[in-house]
Formats: sequence, structure tokens, C-alpha cells
Amino acid sequence: MIVLVTARFDEAELVRLEASTGPVRRAGYGLTGEALPPTELAALLGDVELLIVEYERITEATLAAAPHLRLLASCRNEPSASLDVDAASARGIPVLFPPGRNAVAVAEYTLGLMLALARHLAEAHVRLHHTRELTVASGAQRDVTSEWSLEPGSPFARLQGPELYGRTAGLVGLGAIGREIARRCLAFGMEIVAFDPYAPPQAFADTGARSAGIHETAAAADFLVLAAKVTAESAGVVSADVIRAMKPTAFFVNTARAALADYDALVEALREGRIAGAALDVYPLEPLPPDSPLLELDNVVLSPHLAGASIDVPRHHSRQIVDDLLRALDGERPRHLFNPDVWERRR
Repeated sequence: MIVLVTARFDEAELVRLEASTGPVRRAGYGLTGEALPPTELAALLGDVELLIVEYERITEATLAAAPHLRLLASCRNEPSASLDVDAASARGIPVLFPPGRNAVAVAEYTLGLMLALARHLAEAHVRLHHTRELTVASGAQRDVTSEWSLEPGSPFARLQGPELYGRTAGLVGLGAIGREIARRCLAFGMEIVAFDPYAPPQAFADTGARSAGIHETAAAADFLVLAAKVTAESAGVVSADVIRAMKPTAFFVNTARAALADYDALVEALREGRIAGAALDVYPLEPLPPDSPLLELDNVVLSPHLAGASIDVPRHHSRQIVDDLLRALDGERPRHLFNPDVWERRR
């Protein structure tokens, strides 16, 4: 079988795949860190039967250059971000994908942002590096037995913050990522309240989360954490009214998508001190524009869309994709199909 892999892929999983397909061709982002332009990718597809991609764009024209393509695997949670799923479906090509491939990465990063926000880790780092606040009570800066200043305005006085223990995490979304976040919040001794009208009862039972409406979740939360996918129903779910329902001591955390929330209302709440702070990994415009009002605020922690960027993610998606490809090659229905109707039509 002719297989082309342009995604980042775990070598052990490639060996497992090659045991069934024969040698695999490699190109593109997985080798160079740069996605192949559609025309260059199309030139490689003349005899390819199985294509595994990640960041290369797959258009209708790209698929037209692959007359022998039988299976298409996208190593992204949302294949439609870079792949014309409708065009693949029209050609009768099943699209496999690895849901939750970065759920652990995002969950761990989210807890890191919650800690950084609550305990002022980023500000402490900046103050040490750039303002050199090294004065100790004795005045002897190199005396390691001395205490740092406890005076008003000192790091000790200024940068104290709440523990996670005993606080309430309000989750917006209890899917794969939301559940991983909830489990870690529980490990920190937090209470969990969650808004997700589509999550099954078992998701709440497994995480110990209490189900609530969006306004009730926001009002109860010490940390309002966004972990939902963007859909027609979820876009803008964290509205200005929802933000107004938050406590003045509460923190807002978004490692999901900016489209879930009203960022103008969020900036206003942060400026006016109506909430304690925010930690953000996603923005309405990315990269974050240099004139963004978020950059003027000292009660925010910002990162450049990195929550899902762990070195372990390729291992996770490689295992999921190979598991499903081997099922498909054996004539079994893959577990994770983005266009399941296509598979049913092929039977």
C-alpha cells in the first residue's frame, strides 16, 4: 500500500503501521517543520492510497490530484481546520482523526496558568528580572539567611494570592479537555461546577462536577475556565452578562477559543477591577496585535496559543491514528471517523 505521512509521527508507531502497509513515505511538516504548499503536496499524491496529514492544507484540488486515495487521516482534533471534509466525503474518502490528542497537554497548561495567575508567578519573575527587587530586611543582599523585606509594596506584601485548595473551578465545557482539567482541579482539592448541556451524566459523575447553568457557573466560580469547542451554539456563550455574574475575586482562564467569550466585555471588567484577573492563551486575532488592550493590563497572564503544544502530542495522535488505520485495513469500522456516513456508504 502506498502511504504518505506529512504529519509529525512517532517512530514506533510508524514501524507498527509499516508492518501492515510496507514502507511509508515521509515529507512536509513532519520532516521540515514547514507545511507543504497545496501544489507541492499535490505533486506527491499521484499513486498515494493512504495520506496522513497534520498542518498541510487539503483542498478539493489537492484531492483531485490523488485518484487512488482510499483513506485520509488528519492528526488534528478538528480536521476541518485544514482539510476540506466535504470534498473528501464527496469522493467517498473516510477521514480519521484523533480526538483529545492534546487533552492532557491543555489540561496541564491550564492548571499552570491558574497557578501563575493566582500566585502572581509571572509578575514575580518580571519584577526580579527587570526591577531587581532584591532588598532584604537586613539590607545585606547577599546574606542568604536574611528575610526579604516585609514592608508594604514588597514582593511578600504585594504578590500574595489565593491557594487553589478549597476554591471552586467553574468549567465551561466538559468534553475530553474539560474532564482532564476537572480531574486535576480535584487533585488540588477544588470544588467543580460545570456548564455543558451536551455532556452525558457520566461525565459529571466521573469528575465529581455539579451541573449548572452558565450564569450560575460563572457566579460560583473562583476560576471560570473555558474548555468548550466553538460551535454555532457555544460561540459567545460567555457573554457580557455572564462576565458580570463573576465575583470580584474571581479569575477568568481561556485555553480553548476566543470566540467562546466577549473579549471586549472581558477587557472592560479587567480594567474596572470587576474581576481579579485573567489568564489567556487564545485571542480574537492571532498573533496578538501589538495594540491589543490586553497588553496594557497588569492583571493578566498571556501566552501565545501554546496550551496544546507539548512534545508528547505527536505520540498520542500517532497511536490513535495507527490503531484506527489498522482497524480500517482489517475491514473494521474505525473508532474515530470525522465523516462516519462515508464509511457506512462504503459497506
